[in-house]
Amino acid sequence: MALRIDNITSIPDLKNTPFRNEADITVSLNRYLENVVNSGVAPPPSGGIVELFSLVQDAIWSRQNTENVPEDRRLLVLGEDPPEEEPINTEAITFSLEDRWSGQFSQGPAGSGGVREVIHHQRSIQDHPEHLGEKLVTMGRFFDNVVNFNIYARSSLQALKRALWFENVIDGFRWYFRLYRLNLVHKNTRRIGKVILKEIPLNKYSVSFHVRTEDTYQIGLQELKKVVLSINTTN
Repeated sequence: MALRIDNITSIPDLKNTPFRNEADITVSLNRYLENVVNSGVAPPPSGGIVELFSLVQDAIWSRQNTENVPEDRRLLVLGEDPPEEEPINTEAITFSLEDRWSGQFSQGPAGSGGVREVIHHQRSIQDHPEHLGEKLVTMGRFFDNVVNFNIYARSSLQALKRALWFENVIDGFRWYFRLYRLNLVHKNTRRIGKVILKEIPLNKYSVSFHVRTEDTYQIGLQELKKVVLSINTTN
């Protein structure tokens, strides 16, 4: 029986969706975009670094579903280097934040350069959903990040293949990340060499990406005015 996807009003969760392959997931996400445009559903907030790592895990899970990878042969996805007390029976990938700094934004015509956004700035003002007559202000601040993914495998060739496979996963799900306003730009892929974990030699590759994130929060307009007034009074 065909699955109904007519009323999708939020981005489908790749790990909890009834769809098992990328083609069906793409159809469901396209329907979500149509519903957002037609019904005025608010888009999701910009994703952060922690959310990015979660989305990458979901993309890996979905790709392995499409490839029908058996459970015991799936890539081990970890938030840190593989634990030394447990042997690795399959390949592994870990992720980390390598560098992070305040993002730049332009204050003039093209080519005039930019300035670092070291504090939050107003992004939008909208009607408060709960308090009639009140306005809700969204404040935001950009960050530029370098995120790093380390690939571990028994042989150097297999580690290289897995690194290239991972690059393809990121490219294949680029549209998914951009729904959360996350754009990954490949920085480099390089061989780190051999490492020893629990007396087992493993080959390690590193895949790094640049990604801009936005830290946002919302505050009532009246409350914001009080904060600004307090700052001006103090100064």
